[in-house]
Amino acid sequence: MADLLTGGRDRPPRRWVTAVVVLGLLGGGLAFAATRGSGSDHPTAGPTPTPPAQRTTFTDPGPSPRIVVTDAGHSLLGIKAGWELFGRGDNVVVRIQLARGVITRTPVPTLTSSGPVSFLVGPDRAIIRPLDRVSGYVVADGKQARQLTGALDSYGPALPGSNPSQVWAADDRDPNAMTLVDMAGRPAGQSIPLPAEADGVVVADGAGYVMFSGTGGVYDARPTGIRRITTGTILAAGPTRWLARECDARHRCTMVDINRRNGVRSVGGSAVDDPNTATIGSISPDGNTAALIGSTPTGTFGLHLLSLGSWTERAVSAPINQAAIQDGGIVWSPDSRWLFVVGAGGRLFVVDARTAQVRNLGVALPPLSQLAIRNAGG
Repeated sequence: MADLLTGGRDRPPRRWVTAVVVLGLLGGGLAFAATRGSGSDHPTAGPTPTPPAQRTTFTDPGPSPRIVVTDAGHSLLGIKAGWELFGRGDNVVVRIQLARGVITRTPVPTLTSSGPVSFLVGPDRAIIRPLDRVSGYVVADGKQARQLTGALDSYGPALPGSNPSQVWAADDRDPNAMTLVDMAGRPAGQSIPLPAEADGVVVADGAGYVMFSGTGGVYDARPTGIRRITTGTILAAGPTRWLARECDARHRCTMVDINRRNGVRSVGGSAVDDPNTATIGSISPDGNTAALIGSTPTGTFGLHLLSLGSWTERAVSAPINQAAIQDGGIVWSPDSRWLFVVGAGGRLFVVDARTAQVRNLGVALPPLSQLAIRNAGG
C-alpha cells in the first residue's frame, strides 16, 4: 500500500496517511459517463453535453457563488432506488440524485492545502476533511458550505463508521487511536487503539472499521481488538471479504479470497509480481466482483473486473486517473450493479458491472477528484 504524503507547511504525524481501495493486478481502462447513443462502448471525448430537457435553478438569491440545481427531467441510468452519488471537485461538492435526475452543485471554499483529503457522506451532509492542519468543510443538503466543528475540525484521516451517521476520526489527544464521532464531530463513545507500529498507512477496511499494515502483514482494528487479515498484502476490500496477495517461502504468489464472516480462504490464480504498482482495490457489496486497477505493459493504468467465484477477469477501456483513484475516486452502487470511477481530466466514468461496458450518465458534471455513495434511507 502506497503512502500519500500530505502537503502544506504544517503536516500531521506520518501515521496519518490514507489510501483508498483500488487494486493493481492487470491492465485495462475505466468507464466514462458519456458514450455514444449509437451503442458504442467507448467513451466520447470532452465533457458530457447537457440535454436540452434539463432545467437549472438557483436555490439561494444571494451573490455568487451560489448553489446550482439542475433537473434532467428523468431518472439517470434508469435507477429507481433512492441511493445517491456524491463527488468532490475543486471548490465544489456535487450531489447526484439518480432516481430523481437532480444534480446539486454546492460551492466550497478553496482548501489551503494540496495534501490528501477525506471525503465522507452521511444521511444529510457531506464532509471534507484535509489531513493537514487546515480548515475542512461540511456541506449539509441544500445549504451553503460551512467550517467543520468539534472533533472533525482537526487533522488526520476521517474514515467511515459502520453506522452511516458516524465517523472514525484521528484523535488529537491520543495519536495512537481513532475516535468514533457523529457527523457534527461529537464523541460517540468508542475508540480504536492502534499500536505505535501503525505509523504508516491507515485506511478504511471496507466494513466500517480500520485497517493498517505492520510487521507480519495487514491487520483489521476494531474497538474489540486487532486481528491479522493476511501475512501478505491486501489487493481489494469490501463489506463481505478481502482479496489478498500471499507468497510462500519460495516467493510463489497467489491471490486469496478471505471471507470476513467465517475466515474461509479460497485460493485463486497467480498474483502480480510487482505489488508496488497496486493501490487497494474495491470489492462490490455483494462480494462477487473486485475492481482492480494497476499498470499495463505500456506503462498506463487500467481497470479490470475480477469475478471472485470463477477468478475470471474482464477489462474496461478508458483513461483513468491513478492519483484520484488512490484518493477515493472509485465507488460501487449499493446493489453492485454500477461502478463509478474518476477518470482522466476528472471525468466521471460509469461501468455496468454486468457487462463491463461504459454507460452514459447523460448529464454534464464539473471535474471531480473523489466520490462517495449515500445509501437509501441513510
